[in-house]
Amino acid sequence: MSKKIFISIATYNESENIEKLIRDIFSLNIEFLSIIIIDDNSPDGTGKIVENLKQEFPNLCLISRSGKLGYGSAHVAGFKKAMENQAEIVISMDADFSHDPKVIPKLIEAIGEGVDVAIGSRRVPGGEMVGWSLRRKFCSVGAMITSQIILGIKTHDLTSGFRAYNVEVLKKINIDDIKSDGYSFLEELIYQIEKNKFKIKEMPIVFYDRRLGHSKLSRKEIIKFFLTIIRIKFSKK
Repeated sequence: MSKKIFISIATYNESENIEKLIRDIFSLNIEFLSIIIIDDNSPDGTGKIVENLKQEFPNLCLISRSGKLGYGSAHVAGFKKAMENQAEIVISMDADFSHDPKVIPKLIEAIGEGVDVAIGSRRVPGGEMVGWSLRRKFCSVGAMITSQIILGIKTHDLTSGFRAYNVEVLKKINIDDIKSDGYSFLEELIYQIEKNKFKIKEMPIVFYDRRLGHSKLSRKEIIKFFLTIIRIKFSKK
């Protein structure tokens, strides 16, 4: 499928993972594929590693930001950069290998078959989470059930950041209107996608907890996620 594909990856202190991830993605030899790294001024030199790799990979782009400005705003910056470059498919994924690059062709194929958004899902038959603590599993299930009950969201894995979008979805929604800057960005975006009646397909993946580096999912992010549910609920009214 000859479409311009851009992968958006938000990074903060991912020096142990980023070079291998970039090499693994480009080794898939997907035609017309580019990678956009949005780095929030990582103290561990993640941005510098990416900058050096740009000489080897012409389709690698680095957006360097002044500080830790948030996961959601990072992907908004990545999505907008992709659209400026006439992207037709935009993919978001994490930098810590919790999302297997080998799944990328399957997400692209789903978009090619007419799906508007393809989600790498841990919560459909065949999906799995490896290495998660009971606390993380409890928070994830709580987020899913709460969002489904209060907001009527039908997507099972609404917190999955491994997604492929037909670019027309991002144009229709107007991603600048999404107020969440942290991981609750994923929740608000999927709510808007369902509200606009786009076709979503959840595809089973095995999600591996990171082996290198440190998790960015803080207690503050969990609280913000549930506050976002309340904000969306009242804005509907």
